Amino acid sequence: MSLLHRLNRPAVAIVAVALLAGGIRLWHLSDPPDLVFDELYYAKAGCVLIGGSDQECRVESGDEHYWVEHKWDMGSWVHPPLGKWMTGMGIKAFGMEPFGWRFPSAISGTLVAVMVALVAQLLFGRPLWTLLAGTFIALDGLNVVMSRVAMLDVHLEFWVTLGFLCLVLDRRWIDRRTAAPLETPSVGAPVPLDPPDAVGPEAQGSAVAVVDAPAPRRVRVPSPLWRPWRFAAGVALGAACAVKWSGAFALLAAAVLAVMWETTRRHREDVSWPRAFARTVGMETLGLVLAFVLVPAGVYMVTWLPWFHHFGWSLSAWWEDQQAMWDYHKHLTEFAYDSKTKTFTPTHGSYSNAWTWIFMKRPVNFFVQDIGTDVRQILTLGNLALFWGTIFTLPYTLWAWWRKRDWRAGFVAMGFLLQWVPWLRLPVPWLRVSRPEFFFYILPMTPFMALMAVYTLRDLSDARLVLRDSVTGDVAIDPETGGPAVSTRHPYRPFVYAYVAIFVALFVWFWPLLVGSRISDALWRVHIWLPTWN
Repeated sequence: MSLLHRLNRPAVAIVAVALLAGGIRLWHLSDPPDLVFDELYYAKAGCVLIGGSDQECRVESGDEHYWVEHKWDMGSWVHPPLGKWMTGMGIKAFGMEPFGWRFPSAISGTLVAVMVALVAQLLFGRPLWTLLAGTFIALDGLNVVMSRVAMLDVHLEFWVTLGFLCLVLDRRWIDRRTAAPLETPSVGAPVPLDPPDAVGPEAQGSAVAVVDAPAPRRVRVPSPLWRPWRFAAGVALGAACAVKWSGAFALLAAAVLAVMWETTRRHREDVSWPRAFARTVGMETLGLVLAFVLVPAGVYMVTWLPWFHHFGWSLSAWWEDQQAMWDYHKHLTEFAYDSKTKTFTPTHGSYSNAWTWIFMKRPVNFFVQDIGTDVRQILTLGNLALFWGTIFTLPYTLWAWWRKRDWRAGFVAMGFLLQWVPWLRLPVPWLRVSRPEFFFYILPMTPFMALMAVYTLRDLSDARLVLRDSVTGDVAIDPETGGPAVSTRHPYRPFVYAYVAIFVALFVWFWPLLVGSRISDALWRVHIWLPTWN
């Protein structure tokens, strides 16, 4: 057995992804050596939660003392506590130092790449695509930056990705327990009397007879209440909501996909779509409510137990705190009145509308240091091949879902869309977010962007030229071989190789802006491709 054959294993691909992603995220993790961007809130909050002193946690201003006393938090009190507890565990292990408050983010970011590789293996079943999917996350600039700072979003991405991994495992679990419908002929169907080669040419015309056969015997589709992977998905997505409330979008996406899959499973019984949906509602509602409502709600409440222990076991006080969080997000506006200038000014310079995220119009500047003729900067730049490529891969996967009825295409496309659409400020009050948005809010959607890219590249790699009859549309017959006129070549594979090469090249090119390396002003200007990146 050759070395290449030995390396062509899913386990090898997953380990390679883990080493690549982990190495990139842990390399010089303590640099910059101080708090950057919103680490000012989240690192201090994590330190406060684990019981650090005001001096150790760098609680200095009057506002910070107020938040510690009244919120047991920092300015990040407007978000649930789980992500801050995860940051605090790193501080507990390594101290209130840059490595300590960033280490949990690096681990979460590494595991996201590994889990995306696992999902790709479950979907496509080949180590090549497993490796490629994980590598796309490992080398995506936005994932790299968010995995190297102490913020909540990478922890949100971790739990979302884990939830959808469990959802795919649930589909495989139930499919293995669902028998295929029996192929019983219907009434009036022609039934062969003998094998075709058992009769002579003169008898073949009468070798079938129309019989009064019984109606098809349907196989009952199992609907067990206990589905371990579905409940595991509910736990993970409940944890996502306990990091940021926007995790609810992923929870909704998972529930919608579960209903669609269950309806499709019943449609295979040879029943109409409306009847299949009705059966799904009747048989699955309790299980879905348990897995995607009650379990996530229970997980969310568990993450608040330390808060109850700290402030007292008062549900009314806790509910008032939840309302205060809601009011903050509801009333946060992009512009606020400045009494000094008597004008409305932006409340932050880096807001961006969700429809611009794929185009990466306005990344967020996390850190900048002017060093004479040199500069250091950390900019949340995603890999352009992944983000701009989504302009093509999203429509293609939607088309493949419709044209080929491939549930995998539907899974990756809907996993992205159902998280993205609520941010688009659509004219539907219950289906939109009104607060201002940042580019890095797209982070939990990047695993699906990577999977859409892999799905498209896989189809391009496997595609071959096929000649069809101009009249019937059927595959033409090769006059030389007498077989189908299908080329043995794969003409689109050079595009696949080029895309992967460009992806890697873009990661290397923008590396200085992902980790804050020192570069000259002239070289920095060459990296700033759009004026809105400045």
